[in-house]
Amino acid sequence: MPIQKPQKPRVRARAVDPLETIDWLALWAISLGLSAIVLAGIAYFTIGDNLGASFILASAAGIIGAALLASKPPVHE
Repeated sequence: MPIQKPQKPRVRARAVDPLETIDWLALWAISLGLSAIVLAGIAYFTIGDNLGASFILASAAGIIGAALLASKPPVHE
C-alpha cells in the first residue's frame, strides 16, 4: 500500500516585527490615567473632596505602575 508524503505548506507566515505591534497595555494605562483624572476632577470640583481626589490619582498611579512593571518591553534587535 503506497503512503503519501505530507504536503508542504504553500503560504509562508511572515514574522511579526515587535516594533510594529500595538502595546495594548500601555494604551490601557493611558486610558486608566485619563479616566482617573476625570474622576478626580469630579470629586474635587463638585464636592470639594481633596482627600478623595488625591486617593483616586494615587491608586490609579499605583495600578499603572504595577501593570507596566510586570509587562515586558519590546525587544530591539
